[in-house]
Amino acid sequence: MAAGSTQYDVVVSGNNTIPAPSDGRHFDLDDAMMMPEDPAAMAQTITRLVSEMPTGSYATGNCSICMESLWPSDGSSAPRQVSCGHVYHHDCITDWLFNANSYSCPLCRHQISP
Repeated sequence: MAAGSTQYDVVVSGNNTIPAPSDGRHFDLDDAMMMPEDPAAMAQTITRLVSEMPTGSYATGNCSICMESLWPSDGSSAPRQVSCGHVYHHDCITDWLFNANSYSCPLCRHQISP
């Protein structure tokens, strides 16, 4: 199974619902261990965290995640500066934080607190 292609089923246990990765044939323990406890809450936390980062509208050079140039922009799509000073595209750092299983800078691994 290709990375990122996992589909999730919901397993009901008593009054609790637990999302469980499944490819339709068997349960994948590796995917289950790396899956966030509550994906919706994690997405909300990351969205809030990135929106509170200072904008890097003065930034030049390339985004180290997608390797495309940082373009001047205003508002919510402006490049974001993480606490260590590195600057990334808004969408790139959002995707990185959601998929990296940790809140850290892609370049220096400095912790970004939620």
